[in-house]
Amino acid sequence: MKKNDYIKICSVCILIILILLVLFYLFDVKKIDVQQYLNNVYINDELLKQQFHHYINENPTIKKENEFVFIENVLNPDYFDYLKQQFAELEIDPITSIGRKASGVNFTKLHQVEHYRGLLELFYSSELSDFLKEILKKPIHRPPLSDDNACSLLIYSKKGDYIDWHKDYSNYNGDRYVVLITLVNENKEKTGLSENEFFYMHDHQEHSLKMKENSMVIFQGSEIYHKSTAIGEDETRVLLSMVFCDICQEKKNIATYLYEKIKNAVVYNN
Repeated sequence: MKKNDYIKICSVCILIILILLVLFYLFDVKKIDVQQYLNNVYINDELLKQQFHHYINENPTIKKENEFVFIENVLNPDYFDYLKQQFAELEIDPITSIGRKASGVNFTKLHQVEHYRGLLELFYSSELSDFLKEILKKPIHRPPLSDDNACSLLIYSKKGDYIDWHKDYSNYNGDRYVVLITLVNENKEKTGLSENEFFYMHDHQEHSLKMKENSMVIFQGSEIYHKSTAIGEDETRVLLSMVFCDICQEKKNIATYLYEKIKNAVVYNN
């Protein structure tokens, strides 16, 4: 073997080893940031239960069509008012990217910011998971708490804030469900809904709906194209976005890892 060939082979081997070391590092990173806040969530949950007794409304209006579940008056009205009043004043600059202009607060940040109360308590509650189990007719689970999309806020607070047609990439091998609760959706005068419309595709046809406050939609965002049109001047739209799945087995590959990193940087400036 020539010396140059030997050097080339050694170089390739070293490069492969370095790549493997990087991959091992990426997939071995511990993400347990929320652990230190879990006791606070438990304490807040106990206090909220004493105040409101139930998070979910006893008699919501449920409608199923086109692989979507629409639920109106989903939360206990008093509890919903408690959540909504936390968004009376919003001063958040939107993040603009290809196909999207809005802002958000990811799962980890929700644990760290004391301003938002009751959102995580709902997400962690057995009351909600049991409610979803009954609707979807199968056991439903929360994703790993390392997933920054597990529970987050999507905030549209500036004129023109929107998100274009897209599917939500699934990081799980099972069925991944998006659960959206509309906390705020109001026009400038606060007398009705914003200009926004939620669109989705089914059987190659567009369908739209106006997402009322205290309503929930459940769908497989990784399977269905959907978008939200822009809000108008001095309008506000705030959604609590949650992820659940039947089998929360994570996909382990570099493409998934990089996609999640890019998406979180775009959506949450994280």
